[in-house]
Amino acid sequence: MFNPKSGGKKPVIRKETVVVPVKKQLSNGTHRPPPTTAATPANRFKLSQKPYKSNGTTKSPTLRAPVQKAIVKVQGVKRKSNTPDRALFSSEDEDDDEDSSKDGLDGPQKRIKTNDALTRGTGPARQLVDETAFGEENALDIIHGADCTSGEYASKYRPPWGHDFFETLELQYPSNSARERFELKWPRNAKEDYKPMEDISETIHKVVEFYCPDAAAEELVTDGVELERQFKRAWNHASIPEFKSIVEKFNALLSSLVQDGTIQRQLATRRRLPLLLVQRILDQIYARAVSPKVESLRAYENGTDYVYGELFYGFCSSIFHQVGLREDQVFVDLGSGVGNVVLQAALEVGCESWGIEYMKNPCRLAELQAKEFPARARLFGLKVGKVHLLQGDFTRNQEIGDVLKKADLVLVNNQAFTPALNDKLRDLFLDLKTGCKIVSLKPFVPEGHKISMRNIGSVANLFVQEKFDYFSNSVSWTNHGGNYYIATKDPRQLEKFYRDSGSH
Repeated sequence: MFNPKSGGKKPVIRKETVVVPVKKQLSNGTHRPPPTTAATPANRFKLSQKPYKSNGTTKSPTLRAPVQKAIVKVQGVKRKSNTPDRALFSSEDEDDDEDSSKDGLDGPQKRIKTNDALTRGTGPARQLVDETAFGEENALDIIHGADCTSGEYASKYRPPWGHDFFETLELQYPSNSARERFELKWPRNAKEDYKPMEDISETIHKVVEFYCPDAAAEELVTDGVELERQFKRAWNHASIPEFKSIVEKFNALLSSLVQDGTIQRQLATRRRLPLLLVQRILDQIYARAVSPKVESLRAYENGTDYVYGELFYGFCSSIFHQVGLREDQVFVDLGSGVGNVVLQAALEVGCESWGIEYMKNPCRLAELQAKEFPARARLFGLKVGKVHLLQGDFTRNQEIGDVLKKADLVLVNNQAFTPALNDKLRDLFLDLKTGCKIVSLKPFVPEGHKISMRNIGSVANLFVQEKFDYFSNSVSWTNHGGNYYIATKDPRQLEKFYRDSGSH
C-alpha cells in the first residue's frame, strides 16, 4: 500500500514463484484429485457430481435449491407468462417483459412422448375420447381468446410490433367443434396480462405433439424448417402475415385429420394425458375465467381461516400419482378456492371431483371456470370427470359431508388454518371410509404420536401418516420448502393396540 510518509516513493512489488503440482493422469484418462489434508480442507459447499436416479433411470445432476428434495421435478411446473401468474403471493417474478415478447418462443420443443413415465399416468388406463366431440359440428359456449382482448379489456392491448392495426384469426382444435376466435394483439403489461399470440402458438405445439401422427406432423415442416422454428422466424421478422400463414396451414391439416377420423383414432390409442397438455388446457381456462378478475382474490384478511393460496400443477400431479388416484374414484378438495385442483383431477385423472370454498370472490371465479371446463375439454376431444364446486362452510355443509363418506382422496391446503379449524377437520374425518387418504400441508396426526390409554379416544389413532418434502415452486404460500403429509385411514392399528394391551 502507498505510504504518504515515505516521501512519495512508489511501493515495491515483490514477486514469488509458487510450484503447483500437476494432477496425475489415470489410465482411463481421468485425473486423480489431490488428497484432502488439514492444510487443504475439502470444499463442503461443492455440489456433488454423482448422477442421481429418478424413476429407475440415471440422470445428470441439476442445480436445484436445497429444499427441492422429494417431489419429482415435472416439466412445466413454472408456467410461462401467457396468463397472469397463478402464484399470487409468491415473490418469484416472471422473467418476461415487453421486449422478451418480441423474441417469441423459447426455442424448439420436442414432441411429447407418450410412455407411462412421462405422462405420469395414475391407476388403470382410461378412455380419453369424448365421442360427442367428433359428431356433427357444434358451437360451444366458450370464452374466446378475442373476448379477453376486446370490449372492456381493449385498452390493455395494442397491435404487435408497433403496427397501427391488428389481425384476427380462428384456431382449429382436435375435435369437430367450431373454431376459437383470436385477435393478434400484445398486452401493454407483458408480465401480467393475457398473451393471445403465445396462447395460439403454445396450443398448436401441444396439439401437434399429442394428437398428430408423426407423418402428419411432418407436413407442417416448410422448407426443412420445423413448426417451432417457423414461429420463431415469424417473431424475428415481425411479420403478421407469416404468423397467420403458419396458423392457417395448421388449421387446414388438423381439420382434414378430424374429418377423416385420424385424430379420433390417434386419441383412442392414448391412455393418459401428459402434464404439459393438462397445464395448457387449464391455463386457457384460467386465463379466460380468472385472470381478468384476479385482483378480487386478494380481498381477504390475514390471520383468519379465510386466506387464499394456490397449489401448482406439478405438485398436484405428483400427489395424484403418489396416492394412485384412479378414474373410478372420488376426489374432494376442502377449501378449493377458484377450483384449480378440482379441475385438474377431473382432467388429468378423469375422476369425479368435488370442491367447496367459503369465500365469495373465489367462488364466483370458480363458477366461471366450472362453466368453461367441459366446453374446453370437448374442444380437445377429451372425456373428463364430473366437476362439482360448492360454496359454504365444509364443517357444516351436509352435501360435502355425504360426499366425504365415499371419498378416496381428500386434499386440504390447511397451511393457514387456525388450530381450532384443524381440530374440527379431524372430527369431520371420522366418517371417511377405510383406506381414504388425506393430503395436507399441516399434519392431522401429531408427529411422533403413539397410541396410549391417555389418548385412546383421539381421532389421530385411526390414521397412519407419512411426511414428505415439497419445494417452493409447488406451493404459493411460501418461498421456502416444507412438508406435506399423507394420512390414510386405517383403524386396524387401534384394533392392534387393544389386542396387544389386553384392553376392551
